Order: sequence, then structure tokens, then C-alpha cells
Amino acid sequence: MSTTPVIQHWLVPVARGAGLLDAVRLHVDSGTAIPEAWRLVALAAGVDEDELADHVARHYRLGRADPWARDAHAHRLLPASLARRLHVVPLRYTDRSLVVATADPVSMEAEREIAHVSSRTVHFEVAAPAAIETAIVSIYPEEEEQGHEVHHLLPEERGGPHVLVVDDDPGTRLLLRTILQERDFRVTEAADGVQALAVLDGPEAVHLVTLDLMMPEMDGIEVLRRIRSRVRTAGLPVIVATAKDDPEVEVELFEAGADDFVVKPIDPPRFILRIQAVLRRRSGSLRGTS
Repeated sequence: MSTTPVIQHWLVPVARGAGLLDAVRLHVDSGTAIPEAWRLVALAAGVDEDELADHVARHYRLGRADPWARDAHAHRLLPASLARRLHVVPLRYTDRSLVVATADPVSMEAEREIAHVSSRTVHFEVAAPAAIETAIVSIYPEEEEQGHEVHHLLPEERGGPHVLVVDDDPGTRLLLRTILQERDFRVTEAADGVQALAVLDGPEAVHLVTLDLMMPEMDGIEVLRRIRSRVRTAGLPVIVATAKDDPEVEVELFEAGADDFVVKPIDPPRFILRIQAVLRRRSGSLRGTS
């Protein structure tokens, strides 16, 4: 009678390859949750989790992460719920890449999800789960976690200007919502031009629109033209997000009535600065709608 072989957790061969004490007799199922797997392997191997993290980093030829040595704004690229679920901490970023501390460096699913939400190429560095969890508690307040559990088509009950985020990509909408909410903006999301125009026809005053250029059916240029053609929204500030920095596209955007544009992937500090600059330039319009 044959038996189904037990698939070992990836931490087990790492410990065995490092020659750690009692690792040869260690058995941890592949489905074991990351924090528990680290605890079991470290205990059986006779090391603490930080020492085990050193071995994991060497095994996979990755950097060794310090979750406390990170860019001040890096956490804005990932919502708290995602960081907690994947056991990761954003460390450093550029316009095109994001370095993340992880306790699960073999997870391709996590890499894809982080890349999708942040719109950046992801690079892993290794840290123990306990260190990651401690850092997450420090950098993500509980109120931010609660702020993502909302109806995305309704504005947040906050005191700042009301921004309508229009993008057909859910990951981009989540990223922009996170960035804006950290600065106390109220946010409403729209997945396409039709939804966006419906929001603008509603009773809630919108102070600024961020508009994706490339959307199916009705692209950003067409939505922008319709916004400018309506008496109610003709003076509404609009910032358009484009996939590339193309002078011809830039001319077309400004001719259609855009106040500014940003190039993806979005850089959070620059994005906020551009929004603040546009709102300052349109302060007269804002006073008129308040």
C-alpha cells in the first residue's frame, strides 16, 4: 500500500543544507503558516529566528533585511492589510523598484501581488517573522488598516479635499487611495469613465480628479473632454496618469484641459506634491465650491 509523500516546507532543506543541529530529522509540512514554520524549524535546529534568517538569506543569495532601516515613505506603497497578510515590510524604493523585507522569499504569488499593487519590480531581502511583525505594528497604525475596509465608491469621512481616483486597475486605485488617505484626503474610486462622470453628477462635491489615460471604452482624454464640456465641472482640477513620458501625449493632455500629469509608476511624494500644487493654483475654484 503506497502512501502519499509529505512535501516538506522550504525552510527544512535550508536548515539541512546549513548543517544545523537536528535538521536531518525535522519534518514540517509545506502548508504550515510562515510564522509557525519558522518557530518549528528554529526550535528543532537549535538556533533563534534571526540566525535562521541569516541562513535563509545565504541559501537564496539574498540580502539580509533590517526592517527598521527603511525609507520614511516606503510603507505608503503597500496597504497595511497586504503587509500583514504577506508578512512583508517595504524598505526602499525608486520610480521602478521596491525592496521588501520578507520571511517567505520563495513566494512568487507574494512577489506578483506586491508588484501589481506598487507598480514596481520587487526585490526581496530576508528577515525573521517576529522582526517583520514588530515593524508592521510600528509603521501601520490600526486606523490605516480600518481605512481600507470601506465601500470604494463612497468618499471617506475625512476632513481634507475630496479626490476622485479614476483607473480601471484595482491595484492602482488601492495604491492612490493609500497615498491620499495618509494625507487626510477624502477618496472616491471609479473603475471607468462612466462611473467617474456619474460621481461628478452626484451631490458630493469633488475637488480634484486623478485620471488614468489608458482605459477601455472611454479613455482618459475623452473623460477629460467631457469634464471640461460641463458647466459644473469645467473648472475642476484634473491630473492625468500616463504610462510613459511622451511629449506628444503631454501636448494632447494640456490641449484637452489637463492641469498636470504624472508618469507611472507613481512616486508617492511627487504625486502628493503635484496634487498640492494644482490645488493651490486652483484655490479660487475650491473656495467657490466650498
